[in-house]
Amino acid sequence: DVHDRYVKAYGKLKERYGNKIICFAFGRHVKYKGFSYLVEAARLLGDQYLFFLGGTGVLTSRLRKQANGLKNFIFLGKISEEELKKYLLASDIFCFPSITKNEAFGIALAEGLYFGKPAVTFKINGSGVSYVNVDSLTGIEVNTVDSKQYAEAIKRLGVNKKLRKEYGENARKRVKNKFLYE
Repeated sequence: DVHDRYVKAYGKLKERYGNKIICFAFGRHVKYKGFSYLVEAARLLGDQYLFFLGGTGVLTSRLRKQANGLKNFIFLGKISEEELKKYLLASDIFCFPSITKNEAFGIALAEGLYFGKPAVTFKINGSGVSYVNVDSLTGIEVNTVDSKQYAEAIKRLGVNKKLRKEYGENARKRVKNKFLYE
């Protein structure tokens, strides 16, 4: 069945990358999504952390250029709904680096949380992002456009499996209780 297929694909992806901490993000490659800060965070973390970025957009070529030489940052391009689920299941941390109020809520963020992944987000005054990802409950929120803090938050979750599990469980419960309709 469908669930078994996803679990099998998840297992293969996890197996392929061994004990690396898998960080996943997806969305249109536009400025307000903040993916350039994610590339900088990846640069600060090194090869124990593996970043997958799904999606495309006007900034894709600029982001690829920025990530040039990074062995821990992989561009997936446009991904299917099935691939999205596979990467959400296989990831350890969901990265949502949006930086402006253009990100009113964050449907992708809620999806990541629904899959039981702790999130790392930036504080955005006047945005619903802080409402979706509650700092120290479902993930970690850091000062906007601070790639160093973003990397430190990823590392904090990366080295603490128990914290990842706790925030991930809280994340899934929060989405189920607050954002789903019957």
